[in-house]
Amino acid sequence: MSAERDEGDRAAREAGPGDDAERRATEKFISDLLARGEAVFEGEEPTPGTTHVIERADDGRLTVRRLRFSS
Repeated sequence: MSAERDEGDRAAREAGPGDDAERRATEKFISDLLARGEAVFEGEEPTPGTTHVIERADDGRLTVRRLRFSS
């Protein structure tokens, strides 16, 4: 087994099942916000119903920032 593969296997074990569940929950939350029209991606013009802005980090991760509460 190569050293590179050992590193990948160790990283997968350290990440654990909780990280995968957290990633899926985040993706579901973002998907639901977009489906309801409550979120836009960073750089897009917010609508009156927009409550969140979705930002993409340099590493590809998506984060959600609350813009305002719904009225």
